[in-house]
Amino acid sequence: MLRFLTRDLGLVGVMAKGVRRRASLGEGAVGTYAEGTAVIAHREGRDLQTLVEFTPTDLQMGLATDFRRLSGASVAAELILRHGGQEPNPCLYRALTDGLARLARSSPGDIAGEVLALCWRMVEVLGFGPELRTCTACGGGLGERDMARFDIAGGGVVGPECRHPPGSRRVGPLARGHLDLLLRGDVPGDLRGVRAHLSLLQDFTAHHLLGGRPLASLRFLAPSA
Repeated sequence: MLRFLTRDLGLVGVMAKGVRRRASLGEGAVGTYAEGTAVIAHREGRDLQTLVEFTPTDLQMGLATDFRRLSGASVAAELILRHGGQEPNPCLYRALTDGLARLARSSPGDIAGEVLALCWRMVEVLGFGPELRTCTACGGGLGERDMARFDIAGGGVVGPECRHPPGSRRVGPLARGHLDLLLRGDVPGDLRGVRAHLSLLQDFTAHHLLGGRPLASLRFLAPSA
């Protein structure tokens, strides 16, 4: 049994009968995180469809060259499996495939940044992106130079004039700018505080997307960031 994120059908579970035998014969191997064209015998109302054929176009072999790349891809998979949905979402499909391709090609020093960009972009596309320009407490706009606080439960920033909840984190103009770029899927050229960014991603997704559970694969990335 396999799970595919498809451009046309959303997240689909399939029975891949004989896939190992075909792979041993060199006929369309299905690899984890591979991108390709899948022929699926789809019937409405079924939890599991039947995979007829899979033709890979990109096996993403670069992900296997560093355990941190694999960890980052696994983090993305966790988000997809929880929130991919069974409705077409071409933007989510493109965010995942583009992000995995960049991650597979990234240099060792850029891996953490690419993982952050991939995951925050998916969070944004799924509709859970944090509010960075308006205070979540009073609704007022933040100035470009304002020092704000990030309220996890509130889903965004609290301005300097408003009372911030216990445990909120300082987030200055530079950090907000970096997070804004990450939400677009771009890695800032001068990204700083990678550990803090990974911690924020962990806490934010646990609260808003994963029912309080942390992203299990992220722990393999954070110590080496």
